[in-house]
Amino acid sequence: MIWTRSDLEACPTTEMLQEWTWERTHLEDFGDPASHAGLRAFVASLAAETWATMTDQAREIVVDYLVHHLGTRLWLIDDRKRYSEIARQKVERPLIIVGPPRSGSTLLHTLLSLDPENMAPEHWICREPSPPLAMGAPSLERLDRAQRRMMQLFELIPDVFVTHPYMIEEGAGALAECGSDILNMVSTSQEMWCFWGGETYRRYLLEADHSHALAFHHAFLQHCQWGNTGKRWALKGSEHGLWLGELGRQYPDAKLIWTHRDLAQQLGSLASVQSILRGLNGHPVTPEMREAQGRLAVAHQLATCRKAMAARDVLGEDQFIDVSYHDVMADPVRTVGRIYEQAGLVMSDVHADNIRDWLTRNPQTKHGQHKHSPDEFGMTADAINRDFADYLERFGFGFGIRPALTA
Repeated sequence: MIWTRSDLEACPTTEMLQEWTWERTHLEDFGDPASHAGLRAFVASLAAETWATMTDQAREIVVDYLVHHLGTRLWLIDDRKRYSEIARQKVERPLIIVGPPRSGSTLLHTLLSLDPENMAPEHWICREPSPPLAMGAPSLERLDRAQRRMMQLFELIPDVFVTHPYMIEEGAGALAECGSDILNMVSTSQEMWCFWGGETYRRYLLEADHSHALAFHHAFLQHCQWGNTGKRWALKGSEHGLWLGELGRQYPDAKLIWTHRDLAQQLGSLASVQSILRGLNGHPVTPEMREAQGRLAVAHQLATCRKAMAARDVLGEDQFIDVSYHDVMADPVRTVGRIYEQAGLVMSDVHADNIRDWLTRNPQTKHGQHKHSPDEFGMTADAINRDFADYLERFGFGFGIRPALTA
């Protein structure tokens, strides 16, 4: 450990974090200075709104998290300098799931990844991306480092494995998300707000221009793609609504797949998961804190939804494919086939068989059931339906979303 607990009595500055990253990596080129905007916003929010309430263990965890992800960015930039072929990789026609959290996006991402023609990043490569895969298969030591780092983060919140059961068996081999596994390297992640952020960082996520973060996202895909040309990316980011306009401009030939789910199920589940994640501050989450988080989760999702719908109006309908969670659950193969048809692709028999086989081996409640109720978070049907009226009018009836809030 480069720092001591006495170093963490006050929240570290951005400069201190960079210095500790240099001591760990002996690299210093972070790339475009604009890529530090997210880190500055997060650290300011952390210092002003969260740090004083965190336990010593929680403080050590967040600093290690930030320094590690700063380090991965340094290694990626260093690799890009060493191997010019990385920058020549073309990321073409990706399939990107952009639906909100708890809308079935993780399941759909898994089903898309089962196509042999698709590539999907895994957790381990987001934590240990260097050297590039083109230089050889990852060592067992490298995979073990990624596994330990991933699991150590959640030691304060073991309930997360019920809400994200795929991590139990697959660990660092599970599929990664664009926001919580890639964009956190440039401190642009809803996960970071859920873990430790305050209101000012939430406003940053909603209001800033994230073009530089999406440029880094593209560079990361190039890094992972080197040696895997000829396949397309299948990606997922449950916070892509926060920067949907920037995402669409970065990948103009992408198909953006918007997943939809009954609001009661989606928002109740979202509030429950975010309440669990608040445990990373090091303190138990009380019923009062859970209800407050529920209200905040709804408010944030509403703001994100409105921003995403406005961005969609600008990008145009041709770039989007709408998918109901309920259709995915009822007939996964047929639903994925429809997505492919709308994307101008053909679903292979091998892909369909892979989906059927995976579903047989992975029933929904294999690792327990995530139980939650909208009532425990103070949600009412009238308020939700009134606030989300524009969304329900635009999407609600065509994609299996019930207009009434039900448990």
